[in-house]
Amino acid sequence: MPDVYVPRQVEAGSGRSPVDSGRLFTSDGSRLRVLLAGPGHGKSTLLRHHLAAACRPQPSTGPDADAGGGVGRGLVPVLVHAAELVVAVPVLAAALGTAVTEALGPFGLSETLTEEFFRRRPRPGTAWLVMVDGLDEVPDRTTRLSLLHRLSREAGQKDSAYRFLISSRPLPGGELEGLGRTADRFTLLPFSETDLRTYVEKRFSGLPDPAHHVRAFTNGILRTRLDDLARIPLMAAMLCHLYAADADQPLPEGRAGIFRSFVELIYEQNVHKRVASLHDETIRALAGRYQIPEDRRTVAAAAERVREDLPRLIDHLAYERIGGNREPVTGILAAHPGAVRPEKVKPALWHALLADLLRATGLLAGRGSDVDFVHRTLLEYHAARHATRGEGARVELLRRLFGARRLRDRLALAARRSPAAAPLDPLDLEPSYLGFLIDALVVPGDSITAATLRALEGLVAPPGIAGYHLLNALLQLGSSLPRQTTARWLTAFALGPALRSRCRVEAAWTLAELDGHREDGARLLARLAADRALEPFDRGWAAEVLAGLDGHRETGAVLLAGLALEPATDPKCRIIAARDLSRLDGHEDDGALLLTEFATGAETDDDLRREAAHWLAELEGHRETGARVLLDIARDGDVTAAAHLAAMGGRPGEDGTGLLTAFAGDPFTPHYDRARAARALSEVDGFRPRAIALLTAFAHDSVPGRDPYMAAVQELARLDPELAAELALPVAVGDVGHPIHRGTALYVLACSPKHHEEAAPLPAAHVADPGAETADRVRSAELLASLSGHREEGVGLLTGIARNTAVDAWDRVDAAAALAALGEEDAAALLTAFAEDPAVPSDQQIRAARGLAVLDGHRAAGIRLLAGFADDTAYEERHRRNAATSLILLGIYRIRH
Repeated sequence: MPDVYVPRQVEAGSGRSPVDSGRLFTSDGSRLRVLLAGPGHGKSTLLRHHLAAACRPQPSTGPDADAGGGVGRGLVPVLVHAAELVVAVPVLAAALGTAVTEALGPFGLSETLTEEFFRRRPRPGTAWLVMVDGLDEVPDRTTRLSLLHRLSREAGQKDSAYRFLISSRPLPGGELEGLGRTADRFTLLPFSETDLRTYVEKRFSGLPDPAHHVRAFTNGILRTRLDDLARIPLMAAMLCHLYAADADQPLPEGRAGIFRSFVELIYEQNVHKRVASLHDETIRALAGRYQIPEDRRTVAAAAERVREDLPRLIDHLAYERIGGNREPVTGILAAHPGAVRPEKVKPALWHALLADLLRATGLLAGRGSDVDFVHRTLLEYHAARHATRGEGARVELLRRLFGARRLRDRLALAARRSPAAAPLDPLDLEPSYLGFLIDALVVPGDSITAATLRALEGLVAPPGIAGYHLLNALLQLGSSLPRQTTARWLTAFALGPALRSRCRVEAAWTLAELDGHREDGARLLARLAADRALEPFDRGWAAEVLAGLDGHRETGAVLLAGLALEPATDPKCRIIAARDLSRLDGHEDDGALLLTEFATGAETDDDLRREAAHWLAELEGHRETGARVLLDIARDGDVTAAAHLAAMGGRPGEDGTGLLTAFAGDPFTPHYDRARAARALSEVDGFRPRAIALLTAFAHDSVPGRDPYMAAVQELARLDPELAAELALPVAVGDVGHPIHRGTALYVLACSPKHHEEAAPLPAAHVADPGAETADRVRSAELLASLSGHREEGVGLLTGIARNTAVDAWDRVDAAAALAALGEEDAAALLTAFAEDPAVPSDQQIRAARGLAVLDGHRAAGIRLLAGFADDTAYEERHRRNAATSLILLGIYRIRH
């Protein structure tokens, strides 16, 4: 695969300011980190780049010269795939030894890396940074949860030799919630315009007149509406590769077109990888092992047939993989009629030939003792090629996705003789894979295309949230749906009152970016921004988006200013409108003036003054004014204002850290503010040890089991799990504090390797306690099920609560949802019954549907139930909003920033 531009930014937490991606690899912060990004955004490349950088010789001077390669502040990186840790070997060090030995074997490693090698620290004062790539590619939810729990426990050991960085596509259903506060989360951001230009300039620097090629390429992606797709690093790499191969050829349209052209280029023109010569050498090496001429010819002919059929074999392989076949790749191919092994060739030699032929294409690479696709998106593309390999296959796919009734009358095709395959629910498929399938059905422009569009019409024409999700996901992935049809659907969503206002704004924005429909989208955005029936925050977003469209900045600015001056509008929304106005060229002073009025207004509430001052402090020329207001508010005991100051650095930062330290150590400060202050202080570079010391003192000054004590313990669990466990122990084993605090203490203990066994019998006793609240019993049973060796017991207790009709419906749904989160199939019937029972309160029906949506095999059913609640005007507005929010949290679709 082409190189991907690596120096990138990540978003730490949710909505936080971007930071350099190098922060992922330092020893500062949590021992367990998660890196999330969508398909093709460069997660694996970033990890590989860091590993390669760590292996290069480093300067021998400086305090970190002896710290594991010098790039990780005392962390020595090791890269493994998540699937390689999902093994029967219970000891992490042994699993690492096996995985890394297999990975490095082809590169000349002559000795096996032992369990003992990885059990010890690489050097005194250093630790292993275990980079676990591809968590989302572990197909089973229960297995993923088990692996996460295993890594979390290992990271929680006080003297652990490991730090962990886990990369994954976004996972549905809150799977990462089990990591609690102990894990830092980062989101890898797509290319900015500057990033993309830097990457393109780097790629074309070796061409004659590189500036001309950069301009031509940039114009090309704008002309073909690929500028958004090009912000995805994998897409940028492929587009540059295609352009460099033939600068006179127009760039392909859509994501599927890019992949199709790129794969064709690999097979037809990929000279620098020497595909043809490598294949020749591989076949000659195998045939040369046989001395009898007839045997040699037979072996060579069989190998040549595999080479000729390799593109179709790769498609078949991808289809098997995406369908759940976890057999070794070479075994899957050897079972295919197009790769039948000659009788004279031993299986091991034939499998080695297949692996070498696959690796030479550049589409697959070695992974331990097997080979696999170098990128998940390539696997999805090739699987879709197999699923649509001919007219019959396309018809069959269409029948599986949308049903066959409409095809009987519209397509004059003979009935298929083979048994019909099981239906596919579009909402059950990974959006990236679904996008490739839909494109393969739509692009040819034949009768099957027409039938596909009619079938899609049945899903997206009703302006409901499920149809919106489907269309939005396809468009964000660069689908090749017809523009006029897409424009009609988007217009219906933008105007449809049944849809939430934020989705309506996004639909109008997407329409504005559709080729030939900018003005249509702009008119809709202006209409939505002025519509006082919409949520005011969404009106402001519509005005902000409008202002960013060429030729509409002034209209957007007027709408933002009007919203900021509306006295009846939510004050926070008015402040955000002023902030957005201040970010528009030519309107910086207008926005700053409004923010200053909000920040200094005597009648404005302190929390709103703080918000306005925070945004004001980010504006050039207004930093001191904003900091002054924040300091004034912070001195009155406002922790959030102090945290804003601390994040500013310089003199304001000193003021902020000083106030946070004072708040966290002051026994007269409310306990929840003391805990929040310590948390904010821990996020300032260099102040983590101080925050731990303040929280420890806070706990020692409090009564075990009381609210202040547990507030300190909960924050310490994020910073020092072992210390938190020591403090939680007397609460968990003693009859002190409220049962909910005992439940919290049990959870803290369970995350501690040192106290893990002590924690095991306690949840069961808590569940059996007749005086405990049922909700607390559910939490304890769930905790018990997560402990090694106690899953069956915990599941039994949860099932008993879920089936007990004498228990309140809320707690029964809670227990059933916990079963679903554990991957228990029995939860499906329970949750479905709760979600469909009109006697169950609406909020609990929605919780049941949400629990169903995270259970493997029932995702689409849960989504449709949630969509039904969100669309049904008979439900209260708050319940409809809850259902819609649940869909967003599940990752069903993602609102654009």
